[in-house]
Amino acid sequence: MSQKTIQLTFFIALTISLFVLLFFVFRPYFNVLFISGVFAIAFYPLYEKLVKKFDERKNLAAFTTTFLILIFIIIPIIVLSGLLLKEAVDLYNSIAFGGGSQVFISQVNVLVSKFSSLFPSGALDSQINLELYARNTLGWIIGHFGSIFATVFGGVLNFILILISIYYIFISGNKIKKSIIVWSPLPDEHDEEFIETLRSSVDAVLRGRILVAIVQGAFIGIGFAIFGVGSPILWGFVGGVASLVPILGTSIITVPAVAYLFLTHHVGSGIGLLLWGAIAVGLIDNFISAMFLKDKIRVHPLIVLFSILGGVEVFGAIGFLVGPVVVSAFMALIRICPFIMTYKKSGQF
Repeated sequence: MSQKTIQLTFFIALTISLFVLLFFVFRPYFNVLFISGVFAIAFYPLYEKLVKKFDERKNLAAFTTTFLILIFIIIPIIVLSGLLLKEAVDLYNSIAFGGGSQVFISQVNVLVSKFSSLFPSGALDSQINLELYARNTLGWIIGHFGSIFATVFGGVLNFILILISIYYIFISGNKIKKSIIVWSPLPDEHDEEFIETLRSSVDAVLRGRILVAIVQGAFIGIGFAIFGVGSPILWGFVGGVASLVPILGTSIITVPAVAYLFLTHHVGSGIGLLLWGAIAVGLIDNFISAMFLKDKIRVHPLIVLFSILGGVEVFGAIGFLVGPVVVSAFMALIRICPFIMTYKKSGQF
């Protein structure tokens, strides 16, 4: 065996060994780094605007952007997550051990039975166990999102590390981008294309679809609170997820709530919630899409929905972000495929 072969073998073995060690060193903080990276990508345009506004003072721009993320994004997420889990647990216990929710469930079951009688025998199942479905849904929410504080925001150290990481990613964003281009074996122009497409895809998914879902969910929760429907934060969350379902969207949540108000003889509240759902909740999709999806890659809401649900199933609470980002990366890769094939045919690649 030649000296060069020995040296190359040693170099490869050392590199792999160090890579494995680095993996285990950083593994406890993958969630922190991933969340920091997603926030940095989503808010990098704001950071760039602040850099220009502050006369190229990057440190001040990074600090300001990170502070805004803390006040308007991270803290509300922590507070609302706690309230969401509390409402989910309370409603689950109410259904499991009896309470006010049983009245609603029995009324809905009566309505379903009457509705199914309009169809031929056996066409619809009139014995829908709504209680079982509700318990399973609430159990899924509690099981998947109950650990969010322990995995991400539970410790003071993780919380501080997220803020520090976001700050330094803003400052070193261009250096990180250049390093990726240098280390990537693809031609530089394809690396640039991939990075920009990925950034645009993440923008479209996070600031487009998911932002629409969050705002629509918030409006549903506000409407439920105004018109007297219980657990507004919980149903606002469910409504936000439902908004990603094509065609049906938020009506999956608002229509049963309106029916509930009518069944309990709250006709005025039912009409009010119906108008609220049609006007406030329904129009917000078009408004936000026009603002944030202009000149962006458009991702079908059904793909976003499955990416979120699949991400949560595989990665836990953090999968809420992992799934859409993986989809964004795949879309970015698909978009540069024609360029790669062109290079391959020309013999340049």
